Amino acid sequence: MSNSLYFLRHAETKIELSIPVREWSITNEGILLTRELAKSDQLSAIDGIIHSSEPKARQTAEIFAEGLDIQMYQISGFDELSREHEGKLTNEEYRDRVRRTLTNLEENVIGWESGADALKRFEDAVKKIDIMFHQKNILIVTHGIVLILYFSKLKGLLSIAFERWSQLEFLAWGLVRDGCVLVDIV
Repeated sequence: MSNSLYFLRHAETKIELSIPVREWSITNEGILLTRELAKSDQLSAIDGIIHSSEPKARQTAEIFAEGLDIQMYQISGFDELSREHEGKLTNEEYRDRVRRTLTNLEENVIGWESGADALKRFEDAVKKIDIMFHQKNILIVTHGIVLILYFSKLKGLLSIAFERWSQLEFLAWGLVRDGCVLVDIV
C-alpha cells in the first residue's frame, strides 16, 4: 500500500421501514454533522473519494466533495454486509444477528451475507484502491459492520468485533497506511 486510506462511516441514517435498509438516506442532522467534519482539519488534503453504492454513503461522500476539485468513485465492494430479511426486526433481534455475524464469521445468518464473505469483498476493494491510486490521501465512505470487520482483522481483534461494533458511531473514521492502522475507527 502506498496510499493513506481514510475510512469513514456514513452519517446518521433516516430509518424508513417501508424501504430496504440499503436504500436509506441520511438525516438532516447527519448532513449538518458531515458538513462540520468536512470543514474541520481532521480529514483534510483528500485527493479522491470512494463510496459504496448505497445512498447514505454516496450522500455523505458528496458533502465532503462540495467545493473540492476531486474525483469521486463508487465501488460496490465497500457496500455494507448484505442483510435481507422479511419484516421489521426489533433492535434486540438486529443486534443478535450482528453479534452472530461478527462472532462466527463463517455463519450465514438467515438472509445475511457471512462476515467472512463481506470481509473478503471489502479487502478486495481496498486492493483495487491501491491499484487505482499511488501515494494519495483517499477518503472511503462505507458502513459500520464491514468497517469493524476490516479494522478488527488488521488489529488482531476479530474476537471482540461485536463489542467494537457496539461502540461505533456515525461519522467515525480511521486511517490505514501500508496495512497498518494509524487511527482506529473506535
